[in-house]
Amino acid sequence: MGERKLIPIVSAADNNYAPYLSVTLKTILDHLSDDYEVAFHIIDDHISADNKKKLADVISNHTATIDYLEVDSELYANVMESDHITQTAYYRISLPDLLKDKNYEKVLYIDSDVLVLDDVSKLYETDIGEKAAGAVVDPGQALVHPRLGIETADYYFNSGLLLIDLNNWRKAKITEKTLLFLEEQMDKIIYHDQDALNGTLYGNWYALHPKWNVQTSLIFERHQPPNGEYAKLYKEAVRQPSIVHFTGHDKPWNSAEYHPYNEKYLAELSKTPFSDRKTKKDMVN
Repeated sequence: MGERKLIPIVSAADNNYAPYLSVTLKTILDHLSDDYEVAFHIIDDHISADNKKKLADVISNHTATIDYLEVDSELYANVMESDHITQTAYYRISLPDLLKDKNYEKVLYIDSDVLVLDDVSKLYETDIGEKAAGAVVDPGQALVHPRLGIETADYYFNSGLLLIDLNNWRKAKITEKTLLFLEEQMDKIIYHDQDALNGTLYGNWYALHPKWNVQTSLIFERHQPPNGEYAKLYKEAVRQPSIVHFTGHDKPWNSAEYHPYNEKYLAELSKTPFSDRKTKKDMVN
């Protein structure tokens, strides 16, 4: 076997989300081709030393490394938060700055509330051309750019999965423009960092197949696809998702709501060093 190719993958978590981050890391590695290895970079919002040790245990039997990135939280001191979106979610905006000492051409950002069911090397190798990022349309928000004061034929994407071309992102000054959007357009923002990224990246992102970010609203078919092509793509994604993204308030660990991948998610959580984590289901039983 030749030398493995490196995939840099970034996620973000605070201490409360560390157990769920472990499922993201585990399921990425469980499905990864043997031709690849992973350098995990975790945007660290006060994850404890004990939880970092558990996360290290998750990757210990794989060809992978893990390190932690610190963000200048003052940049995001005034951002809007909610019960399931904390300041940590905004930190991905600074990701290219955090990795400036690395020689990466591109990086994969994945939220910490996902279940990976496919080999992400196939996603990483997607050619996004001259775009700054690849992403997946948000089914419930596809046509909301007018709310942001923007006229464009582009669709609105979900920011929980981003394939970032670091050179193109830096060249287009996406971080600086997104921070400025947060500062100047706060009255238009409902969906936190995602609104700000869409307010900056429109016309400069590549649409990935929806199977790479199968959001809860797509699983439950809560929204009409934006066109006929997406009707076909959505069916393919729901039939065979590559990454299931538990968007919204209801997560496998805090909700009794039926979701077809809840049981599989909790089974994967039980195989991590966080297996003693109490979920709503445990409390009900």
